[in-house]
Amino acid sequence: MQVLAPNLGQSGMQVRIETWHKKQGDQVAKGDPLFELSNEKLNEEITAPASGTLKIYVQEGEEVEPGTVLADIE
Repeated sequence: MQVLAPNLGQSGMQVRIETWHKKQGDQVAKGDPLFELSNEKLNEEITAPASGTLKIYVQEGEEVEPGTVLADIE
């Protein structure tokens, strides 16, 4: 299952990955905290949408557009 960057407000506003709570290859359970992200106005913690093995594509500190694939949970 793909983990996508959410839209935290205004359409098209980039979001920044602040902190990953899990590492590449970690097992995650649905509902586990995965990472924190922010934009100019908000900070939000994102939880795992499914259980499985985490494969991360976007690293801490990177800014991406909403809808970008951040990780997969296999």
